Amino acid sequence: KQHPRDSKTNNRYTRARDLWIRWQKERILIKEPSPSIYYHEHSYTMGERAYTRSGIVVTVRLSEGGGKDIIPHENTYKGPKLDRLRLLTEVKANLSSIFGIYSDPSRMVTSQVKPNLEKPQMDFSISGESHRLWIIDSPEIIDMISSMVIDKTILIADGHHRYETAKTYRDRMRAVTGKKDGLQPFDYVMMYLSNIDEELSIMPTHRVIIDSMGIGLVDFEYRIKELFNMIPYDNKTTFLNMLKKGGKGHFGLLVSGIPRYYLLEPIDENAIDKFVPQSIHPLLRKLDVTILHECIIEPILGIDNLISQGRIMYTSLAEEAINMVEKGKADAAFLVNPSSIQEIIEVAKQGLKMPHKSTYFYPKIPTGLVFNPLE
Repeated sequence: KQHPRDSKTNNRYTRARDLWIRWQKERILIKEPSPSIYYHEHSYTMGERAYTRSGIVVTVRLSEGGGKDIIPHENTYKGPKLDRLRLLTEVKANLSSIFGIYSDPSRMVTSQVKPNLEKPQMDFSISGESHRLWIIDSPEIIDMISSMVIDKTILIADGHHRYETAKTYRDRMRAVTGKKDGLQPFDYVMMYLSNIDEELSIMPTHRVIIDSMGIGLVDFEYRIKELFNMIPYDNKTTFLNMLKKGGKGHFGLLVSGIPRYYLLEPIDENAIDKFVPQSIHPLLRKLDVTILHECIIEPILGIDNLISQGRIMYTSLAEEAINMVEKGKADAAFLVNPSSIQEIIEVAKQGLKMPHKSTYFYPKIPTGLVFNPLE
């Protein structure tokens, strides 16, 4: 936490460093006696359905230059990277994993490794979710997993700022130490890797319009009549089900003071395409969040995706968006369907970036189970 009297020698970064050192001295944190990787299972619910996501916690060598072995899909920003670099410079450890995704149709980890594991070293529940963690220190199993992953392309699902910060830290340490063999602790970063061919959940990111600047339902109807049919619903559950059933290209609309829910159904894809600037890459042009912003939010409401000046907020929960409008805390809300993993991969492989606030891999991977010292 930041304190009013923070200084260069006493601030939240130095306090984190001191706590990191103290926890090791007090053996709150204990280093594994031999090289290890970790297998983790995370059980959670979405709606009425239960899921279990599995992953391995490992260290991965940072890519060099413009290498395509590890690919991002989001833009990063200077402020968060500076914050993370200051923390990393003081603590000299990865305190949380970057979430990465790879493809293994054979499902080697869950089909060959998991069945041979015994009782987990950690097994607990928190916030309605359960976690199980196994320590794997068998050289044979570690080699088997390493051989499977080594040639895989890894998509960064979450942790883009931490990944770029790790590369900056590595470059600085190479300059300071002169060690450029690619084998130093700072050449690697801790990652939580999940198999795309198993269960992964992606949540939508709905747009809540805090201030519409007086734009109301009639304005929306008039401005989008050539692009979307507005289908009214009185029942919320039916409306949400029809939004999900409609899938790609369909949006939900709520307007403050109007006791109805509207499904926006595309009339003509070619007409919509004319409203999206030709300068936008074809893969990005067909994304729902691009269409929503380029056809409705920016031209009608005058809200830029990045410079919103407090007029827009984002939530992955449809109920939260609906409640804000119904309780008068927001002027309108646009509900979207989640991006597909295939769309995200296509964009990333082309070296492109998804629009702002367009992906949310759920749930967040846990922190505090494993740490990775860099010295």
